[in-house]
Amino acid sequence: MKLSGLKNPFNRSSSKSSSEQESDLGFGTGITTAGQRLINRDGSFNIVRRGMGAWRPYQSLVEMSWTHFLAVVALFYIATNALFAVTFVFIGVDSLSGAPAGYSLAEDFVFAFFFSIQTFTTVGYGAISPTSPASNIIASIDALVGLMSFALATGLLFARFSKPKASILFSNSAVIRPYKDTPYNSFQFQIVNRRNNRLINLLAKVTISWVEDMNGEKARRFALLELERDRVFLFPLNWVIVHVIDKDSPLWGKNEEEIRAMEPEFIALIQAYDETFAQDVHANSSYTCDEVWWNRRFERMYFPDENGQTILELERVHHIVALEEEE
Repeated sequence: MKLSGLKNPFNRSSSKSSSEQESDLGFGTGITTAGQRLINRDGSFNIVRRGMGAWRPYQSLVEMSWTHFLAVVALFYIATNALFAVTFVFIGVDSLSGAPAGYSLAEDFVFAFFFSIQTFTTVGYGAISPTSPASNIIASIDALVGLMSFALATGLLFARFSKPKASILFSNSAVIRPYKDTPYNSFQFQIVNRRNNRLINLLAKVTISWVEDMNGEKARRFALLELERDRVFLFPLNWVIVHVIDKDSPLWGKNEEEIRAMEPEFIALIQAYDETFAQDVHANSSYTCDEVWWNRRFERMYFPDENGQTILELERVHHIVALEEEE
């Protein structure tokens, strides 16, 4: 018996075609609630995870927003020194030289709290020092925790600053308009780089997701849209990404009401090479049918000036006007 005649148990046939498998983004076909989008405008998944999730402190601290990160650092700094202050008060602040006598418990806590900060940060002004064995042990642990905390905070700051992230700005709206001098319509949106860094070898992929009635039940379908141009080598200006609605498009032959009835979502993925980080970066966003305007166009974003330079006005990425207005 030849080995070629054996069936591979992992190579099972599928009811989906190869094109459908390539277009499926991993959301499945069961998300069919009206108005529910798969990808948020900021590129995050519109998914709330519950249950047996795995929490990793390092990953959370690197990926959370700067506001939350600074709040966590400040909370850890205050809580840790407050814990050591309570410990010093418990053994008695008289074990610290220079401690005022006859003060209230609250004033003793404040005194111990600021002494803990001096030890934690290794500032050590010299006016206060531990005198008993217990206070020396606590101060030693306080200093060790401080050194380790600052080392970890430095590593987290470096990881956050060095994390490559594309700053590609997507237009707030997309448009459906006639495609040049052809009988076809086209779906268009535009992007621009908000930073002044160099992005090269940009690759764009746009997938449409819509709800379809299959055997009396609603199911979500996916299709990869063919683009007029899916790659640009340099990205100095804006890029209007165009899908021509021809006979191969899922939107072919449909008017505005029919397209809205499909509850479509246009999911865009942009991948590029960032020369600053020498790594690939990506950005994604999506447009629902409520964010698509018919018979509109994007305003021109760049103009030449009298010095022979080209001016790119980034705020115009969101500007759309009627087709009748001159370009």
